[in-house]
Amino acid sequence: MNLKDISSLAQDYKRRVPGKFMLVDGSKLEEKVGGQEFLVTQKLDGVMQLVYYADGVATAFGTGGNKTPSDLPCLKEVANKLRSIGVTSALFAAELYVSLSDTGRERVCDVAIAMADVKFFDKLRLAPFDLLEVDGKDLSHLPIIEKMHKLKMLFAQCGLVSPVKGRQCTSVAEVRQIYNSLVVERGCEGLVVHSSNGFVYKIKPRHTIDVAVIGFTEGEGDHRDMVRDLLTAVMEQDGTFRQIVAVGGGLTEQQRSEFFNRLRDKTVESEYFETDSRGVAFQMVKPEIVIEISSVDFVTENSMGEPKQNMLIELDCNDGYKAVGKTPGVALHSATFVRERTDKKVCSEDVRVTQITDLCEFSKGRAIDYGHMPLSTILSRRVFVKKTGLKTAVQKFLVWQTNKEQSGAFPAYVLCHIDYNYSRNEQLKRDLRVSSSRSQIMELLDEMILLNIKKGWEEIV
Repeated sequence: MNLKDISSLAQDYKRRVPGKFMLVDGSKLEEKVGGQEFLVTQKLDGVMQLVYYADGVATAFGTGGNKTPSDLPCLKEVANKLRSIGVTSALFAAELYVSLSDTGRERVCDVAIAMADVKFFDKLRLAPFDLLEVDGKDLSHLPIIEKMHKLKMLFAQCGLVSPVKGRQCTSVAEVRQIYNSLVVERGCEGLVVHSSNGFVYKIKPRHTIDVAVIGFTEGEGDHRDMVRDLLTAVMEQDGTFRQIVAVGGGLTEQQRSEFFNRLRDKTVESEYFETDSRGVAFQMVKPEIVIEISSVDFVTENSMGEPKQNMLIELDCNDGYKAVGKTPGVALHSATFVRERTDKKVCSEDVRVTQITDLCEFSKGRAIDYGHMPLSTILSRRVFVKKTGLKTAVQKFLVWQTNKEQSGAFPAYVLCHIDYNYSRNEQLKRDLRVSSSRSQIMELLDEMILLNIKKGWEEIV
């Protein structure tokens, strides 16, 4: 097997195996985990590796396909051990982490620090957790308990290489006891639970961070004049905002109404836009409110090992928000509103980005530079007015082609509807729609005009 094959296998492995684990909030363990028999293993906070041993050499690749330095002492120990017991080839998955003896609970960010300096290489450990092949024999189909037994035999009496510790149990109550002991009391990252029902659960506690509210969308129907989602961001040291997640869960009806009344008067202009799950654009607001949110997982890569992206934006006193660039970042799973933090301010100390980087390391990469991108092209501009006495209501429909879709950060086409009506409490409303198809965006324009322009409206040039 050549290095290119191993690299491809490493990327494919994360998508096929850990990428399909069911993520469970530890507080809801009893509700989500099913089965009669379980193998429970501790989840280490490290970097997943696919390790291949052949011809007396152990080679490892991360799930992004990048080769790990071959001179790590733990990889040399893999090679020495397997050679000594007569194994000619082996393929297994393992977690690369930093020794607990120096850092307390292992942290993924410590792996990057150790990998950057050869003098820290001896702090790195390997914890095999899945055996795929030995001496050319496919073992991937074996039950997990049998795989763990074989891994223990292969790496018995090693110092830097030790399979993850597992415990068999016969009830969800026992799984809860293990979770409380390892995660709640000792602060471990989480558990991986293999169930007799065929499912594999990744059980983790929720982490909370403080974030700035930078935008909101309005609900529909009975939830009009209420917040649907809050757009949130953390702050970089230079004052730039890193937009990370939209949060709607956890808000009560009263809180939705109160936030709407407070935020609708704080709207600001924005060259940058983000949409909610309906495709409705967030109304951007002055960053004056800090809230605490919780998430059960902070993910920095997708199942193919590609980095998650966050938009960096800056706020100008006169021009509003501007996009600075997209940069490798994080996606939050099951993000939920916890409470407002009236004791916090929107500053680089109270909503600092290190709240996240203390939990996970961003993938390496460069921000997308928007300064040299092509200008957008206006495809349609239609304006309608309706006069009642001395007052005038206005509706404006604008369609443009961004010419920036190749960046991966912009849609190809955008439709914006601006609706000004003096008789409403919220006099100015905006709505955005996006599409990758020119014909579709023009159809949406026709539909939006038909829906909103009734008798009494006059189109002006």
